[in-house]
Amino acid sequence: MRKLQLAGAFIAILLLCNCAAFGVAATSDPWRKLDDAHDLFVRQNRPVPAERLIQEAMSIFQEKDDIHGLGNTYREYALLLESAAVVKWEKLYRRDGFLDKSVTYDNRLAKTKEFYEISLRYFLRAEVQLREEKKFDALTNVYFLMSDVHVALGDRKSACNDLDHTVDAYRENMRLNPSARPYGSVIESVNSQKRANACP
Repeated sequence: MRKLQLAGAFIAILLLCNCAAFGVAATSDPWRKLDDAHDLFVRQNRPVPAERLIQEAMSIFQEKDDIHGLGNTYREYALLLESAAVVKWEKLYRRDGFLDKSVTYDNRLAKTKEFYEISLRYFLRAEVQLREEKKFDALTNVYFLMSDVHVALGDRKSACNDLDHTVDAYRENMRLNPSARPYGSVIESVNSQKRANACP
């Protein structure tokens, strides 16, 4: 009886491992997948399941033709490739490679720049679309993330402009939706980033 219980527990663990990153709740929400992936490689030092979640989110966003989501996914992939977690798992990546077979351990930093540039192209398309649709809450997020991408690409002037646009989009969203309850303080986050980037 005990052997059957142990076997059942082992099978349950295997199913968990196959359905999602172990210890991470399975979800079909691509935004949640990106959040979970970020936590996995930044806080838990687990880049392998993080990469899988990023790839899954990318597939969902591609299927939905969600350019905002794709911009964020390529940004997240770039962050993963340059992370300390990947460096720590160097031997594994040299042996097994990445899910994206165009990436190797040795070319990953060059691919990081490429992925940031792809991310920016998607964000620029999303900017036009979201402005036309008057989705200023999402546009606020796009500008803030664009700033992060510009910093990563070494373009601090554009990053500072993006932060100004973040505030403009946020204020327009609050004007159109006075009952909106944004998560955290957008203005404080922008000011913090402006100080970090030595914006005028």
